[in-house]
Amino acid sequence: MPRNLDDFELERTPFTPPEEPDPRRREPRPTGEEPEGEQGEEPKATSTDPTLRLDEGETELVPGPPLEAGHGGRLLPLILALLALLAFGVLATFYLVFRQPARSQAAPAPVSPPARPAPSAAPTEAPPVPPLEASDGFVRSVAAGLSARPELARWLAEHDLVRTLTAVVVNVVEGETPRPHLAFLAPAQRFRAKGAPRRRIVPDPAGFAGYDRFADTVASVDTAAAVAAYDRLEPLFEAAYRELGHPEGGFRQEFVRGIDALAAAPVPPADAELVPHATGFRWADPRLESLTPAQKQFLRMGPRNVQLLQGKLRQLRAALGGPEGTPALGPKAP
Repeated sequence: MPRNLDDFELERTPFTPPEEPDPRRREPRPTGEEPEGEQGEEPKATSTDPTLRLDEGETELVPGPPLEAGHGGRLLPLILALLALLAFGVLATFYLVFRQPARSQAAPAPVSPPARPAPSAAPTEAPPVPPLEASDGFVRSVAAGLSARPELARWLAEHDLVRTLTAVVVNVVEGETPRPHLAFLAPAQRFRAKGAPRRRIVPDPAGFAGYDRFADTVASVDTAAAVAAYDRLEPLFEAAYRELGHPEGGFRQEFVRGIDALAAAPVPPADAELVPHATGFRWADPRLESLTPAQKQFLRMGPRNVQLLQGKLRQLRAALGGPEGTPALGPKAP
């Protein structure tokens, strides 16, 4: 049998890609060897034809005319080079056709540092409450915006404002008339009476009109602003209240009791009958005459003004709070 590859003729067959090995295909056995467990069987006859064929899983060599020694040594390297170039071309084609273009990653947007919150303005501290003796200017600055009417500014021009208002509240609660402390509020036209049919005496409406400005100014005061002003001035009212011999911490309740006393006064008709008295006139109606001097003084402002003032007092009462139905002490015994 020839031993050199140059002594065989290669069949010129079309190139086909190699197939994947079949797991069921048996590997060729060397001639003369028997598989284990099959020693009793006769060996199959092997062909001496060395030509390379693929038939039913067996390899045979088919001899052919010998190649010339001068051409066989140069042909094999050339064929191998062509096969390598062909394989490289196939791989390059697959790569160019099936490769996916690389996705360009967008550069991440620069992260801006979080904005710092604007520094909040420091809260303005309220000015300290001055001592009672030097409190008039402080009271004017707190109460100046309660009403746009000019009468309020004229009233605030008085002196010793906190002590005066504290004494008025205490007088109303105790049933006494606060007229001595409110001379600056006295109208030009005082309360007076006039004759009526059937020899009756009734209040003169001109006397009621003298209190219209006072009632209109008090009714124009903003209730919420008035309560806020009172809260700011309460330490001063407490100091003045203690000067009058009252216990500490009781002025707010005293203030509420004074409001309740005036709000509870009945409103007489404009032509309610009067009777002469040594010092003036009295109410003919026993129910009206039984009221405290503070309440009777209050009724002399006339029905229109009394109702207007009572409406504002009830608003203040609701905003200030306090025990409901706290009665006034009534007039002191002579």
